[in-house]
Amino acid sequence: MLKHGTRFAVGFLTFLAAHAIERAEWHGWFHGEYEPWFLNAGRAVLFTVACVVVAGAVVAALTRSAPPVRGIAIGTGAFAAMTAVLFLKEGGPGTIFPIVLVAGGGLIFLGSAAGAWIGNRFGRLTRGNG
Repeated sequence: MLKHGTRFAVGFLTFLAAHAIERAEWHGWFHGEYEPWFLNAGRAVLFTVACVVVAGAVVAALTRSAPPVRGIAIGTGAFAAMTAVLFLKEGGPGTIFPIVLVAGGGLIFLGSAAGAWIGNRFGRLTRGNG
């Protein structure tokens, strides 16, 4: 069983990995016009949210605790990483950072909840619990 701290770390590392990939492939994969940041290109938004969904699904499929707990821990870790990257980037967070935190956090938490739900359903099917 994964503890909350481990789930938090999975979410944190998932966001950092997605962000690193986005920075490396910003113009090629994501066709980004502005600074590399997951909310600055639609493809980057989809990529980051998909990474969080997959992380949430894998963790949920491997554990038996209630799905919301898994999703919250993954989402909180990813949100913490998002906030750290935003505030530590060159030039600071910018003037619209409250909007970025709300919009980005909402997407991340929706992704982690969806992943937890998917993983829970998959885990129940593979364990024979319906």
